[in-house]
Amino acid sequence: MPLHVGKTAWAALSLLVLSLPAVAAGTGHHPAAGRADAPPPGGSGTWEVAASAVNVRRDHSVNETVLGLARCRDRVEIVDTWISPLGARWSRVVVGRTGLTGWVLWSFLSRPHPAGPRVGHCPTPPAAPPGPR
Repeated sequence: MPLHVGKTAWAALSLLVLSLPAVAAGTGHHPAAGRADAPPPGGSGTWEVAASAVNVRRDHSVNETVLGLARCRDRVEIVDTWISPLGARWSRVVVGRTGLTGWVLWSFLSRPHPAGPRVGHCPTPPAAPPGPR
């Protein structure tokens, strides 16, 4: 029976792709932070929400239950950080305005600006269409 190189190559490639997450998870390697103001690996300090709203979740996964929202410019205290095997950085926060505790994607946070709000810091909602006259 002849060996089919195409099928063998695809089978080997499939096994390689399936095994990569397991290999990466076992290395203990954390990707370098992409921003200069990155929290330390343990995470800590006061930050603020830099998006119009952020889902605060029960655990560090987009599939987890949403416990509540943190709004733009809400101050949050980072109490822990976690980096997924694929490099997504999550922060466990306590929202100052509500006391809500949960996990948010770190990319939605920024250092608070000491001189007040930054220009363009929070997205502005689109203008409401004019109502009936």
